[in-house]
Order: sequence, then structure tokens, then C-alpha cells
Amino acid sequence: MNDTLRTWAPRVLQVVGLIVTGTLFVRGLDPETLRQSLVRPGALPWFGLAFSCYAVGMIANGLAWRGLLATAGDPVPVGEMIRHDLSSTFWSSVLPGGMAGELVKGVRLARTADAGAVAVALVASRLISGSASCILALALLPWSAVEGPPRLAGAAALAAVTGIGVVGLAVLRLGPAVLARWPALSARVPVGRFPPTRALAVAFGQTFVGHTAFAVYCSAAFAAAGAWIPVADGATFLSLTSVAELPPITVGGYGVRELTLSRLGMLVVSEPIAEAGAVAFSLVATGMVLVGGIVELGRLRRSR
Repeated sequence: MNDTLRTWAPRVLQVVGLIVTGTLFVRGLDPETLRQSLVRPGALPWFGLAFSCYAVGMIANGLAWRGLLATAGDPVPVGEMIRHDLSSTFWSSVLPGGMAGELVKGVRLARTADAGAVAVALVASRLISGSASCILALALLPWSAVEGPPRLAGAAALAAVTGIGVVGLAVLRLGPAVLARWPALSARVPVGRFPPTRALAVAFGQTFVGHTAFAVYCSAAFAAAGAWIPVADGATFLSLTSVAELPPITVGGYGVRELTLSRLGMLVVSEPIAEAGAVAFSLVATGMVLVGGIVELGRLRRSR
């Protein structure tokens, strides 16, 4: 009974969290304002740009983990890499826990590659990706439309997350053997070959490009709602929203994502536009989730 409770309690709490955060976001929406903002001819090109940038960002990030895994002698074809990432996007959005998709991807990759190398490559790429996202936002901060204390607070949060990513990479590099004096920590560090410095640098460059595309995606989503925001703010808002989604309190980050993005958006645009921008952002992300679902259906049919 206790095992069952431990298994299901987090899932139930995440569903409750989704309902609560989703309700908090939806209750403030004005359907007429959403219709005027999003259902108009001028919105369609911006949606197209947002979706295209999302795809570019996903491919760039995929190339990062693919390159890191290749250093361990386990190359993955680009087409298979894209399918893995689409499937990961799907499972991360429909299963409780933001890492569900990464776990599915890791298990599938481990069928044909060394499990330790897969784990190290995926964890390293996530840490590099998070750091690159924050470094990009910090670099673009001088061009942000946000002023005063909110800008300083955002810069401090971005710097802190960057530091956490660097420390995480250092811990991953040391490995369980060096961390044996801390068994609880050592047990959580993947065992596998750590990528060489050059591969890490290439992965950083790829994820930096990817997050630049994601920043434009965020700005384009707000433009679809009626007001373009600077790419600098798209980068910052996206980084901080990703951090807000890390605690597994909802399914797929829904609710938390829209609440955070809309509140950040209100720093530079009106409340109705900020809320419509968050909806537009979520619609594009959900579109990619649907593509991932189609990929999974194809995988299921082939397995049968």
C-alpha cells in the first residue's frame, strides 16, 4: 500500500497542479480579446515563423546530444535523432514529470548504445543547454525592454542558473568514483565516458544557436498576438519560464508555463497581449507535441 501511495501520489499532485495553475491562467483570459489577437490574417505568418524557429531550435539541441554521444562511439543518424526528440517532446507533454520524454529517449537509445554513455550524453547536453540559454539571455540583456529592478532580478536568476549548470557539469565530470565519499550523490551520477572538451564546446555552440531560434520563436508568438517583443526579452522570458517548469508540479509544464510567460510578458506589453502571447506560444508547442504523437503512432505501427 505504501509503495502504491508513493507511486501515485506525485502523479495525482501533478494533475491537481495542472488543474490549479491552468484555472488560474484561464480565468483571466478574455475570449473576445484572444479572438481578435490570434484569429486574424496577420497572425498566420508569425505562427509560421514561431513553428519554424521551434523546429530549428529542436534540431540544433538534438545535434548537441548526438555529437556528445558520438564521442563514445555510438553515432545516431540525424533522422533517428529527430524522431527521438519528437517522441521525447510528446511524452514530456502527456506524462507527469518534465523528464519523462528524456527517460523514454534514453531507454530507447540504450538498446543499441552503451547505457552509461547515453546517460552522460543526455545529462551533459541538458546542462549545457540550460547554461547556453541563460548566457544568451544575459548577453542580450542590454537590448531588453525591461528596466529597473525586474531586469536586475532577471539577470541574477540567469547568472545563478548558469552557475548551477557549470557545477552540474563538473560533478558529472568527476564521476561516481571520485564522489564515492558521498554515496547519495554518487548514486545519481551517470557512469559513462565524459565527452572531451572540444565536443562540449561544439555542443554549446549548437545549443546556443538552438536557443537563439527559441528566443525568436517566443518573440514571434507575441507578435502573433499583436505585439513583437525584443528577441532579448524572448530569450530571457523563455529561460526563466523553463526554470519555472523544472519543479514537477504539473503535467508537461502546462499551466506553469502559461502563467509564468504571461506575467513576464506584462513587463513589456499590455496584459491582454501578454496572455494572448502565452496562448500563442503554447499553441505552437502543442503543435509540435502533435507531430511527436504522429511519430509515436508510426513507431507503434512498425513495431506491430
